[in-house]
This record gives sequence, C-alpha cells and structure tokens, in this order.
Amino acid sequence: MATDAAAKAMFKFFDDNNDEGLSFEELKEGMQSVGSKFTDSEVRAFFDKYDKDKNGIIDFNEFLALCIDINTSDSEKAVATLFKAVDKDGNRSLTHQELRDGIAAYTGKPIDDKEVSALIKQVRAEITQSHNFTRRLLEELYAPSCPRRTPQLQRRERLQESPPPPLPVLCVDTT
Repeated sequence: MATDAAAKAMFKFFDDNNDEGLSFEELKEGMQSVGSKFTDSEVRAFFDKYDKDKNGIIDFNEFLALCIDINTSDSEKAVATLFKAVDKDGNRSLTHQELRDGIAAYTGKPIDDKEVSALIKQVRAEITQSHNFTRRLLEELYAPSCPRRTPQLQRRERLQESPPPPLPVLCVDTT
C-alpha cells in the first residue's frame, strides 16, 4: 500500500460488518471486489499467515502487514481499479454522491452524507499525518547536522535580524 490512509480506506471497505476486523469471507470477497485474482487457497494462506493471534479475525495491523507482503503494485492497481469504478464521471475526483453510490454498490449497505463526510475527514487527516511524518523524516535525513528550527530559535533569529527599539530610560531625581 502506498499509504496508511489507503490501507485504512481499503480495510474499512472490506469490513462489511464494521467490527474493525476482517473474517476470511470479508477478506476474500473484498479482494475479489477490487480485482484481485487470488484463489481461495491463496487468500486462506494469507489469512492464516497474518492472523498472528489466531483469533480468526484480521485486525488493521495484521491487514497492513498482509498488504505489504502482497506485491505493492498489485495492491495499488486494486485501489486504482476500485477508484475508477466509483469515479462515474471519470474526472479523477470523487463527489459525495459517487462515494455514497460506490460504497453502497460494493458493500450492499447504504451510507449517508454524515458517514461520507466522516470518512473523507478521516482520510484527509491521515493523509496530512502521513505527509507531516514524511516531511519530518526528510528533514532528519537531509539536514541531520542542522539545528532544528524550533519556534524559540525562529523568534531568536527574527530578533537578531531587527533588534527591538531601546527601552525608555527612567530618570529619578534623588535631590
């Protein structure tokens, strides 16, 4: 998976009963619905391998490990196929209506505007979080010898560039 946000969206899409876990059937049907060509025995092998706690349910962390193990390009193709199927007007952007219709078509469950808005908000937040993490990581990798520009350091730099006006002098007559 390209991002955690994409993996979370796919996980939610596969999770038919919204119990935050995937049964074997949910995983199999979800993979088929996005165009994966795995056989039942291959899906079973994935399921058994990644159900680390052997409780018969794949949680999100187990699903993420499974997605990493599956060829990344196949996973990205599956997400792209799903997106194209839902993007009815082909403008590479999903409206609330397209998202509502797409989720209803693939899951057989209706979804209202409130749920669509919550999903969009969550995905945006996760994308922002992923972007911020990547930016911080790149800063660490490409500028390890530079001091971090904390807000305090930035204030100090501004003060050094333009010193504050002198403080008024108070004179006290002591006579």
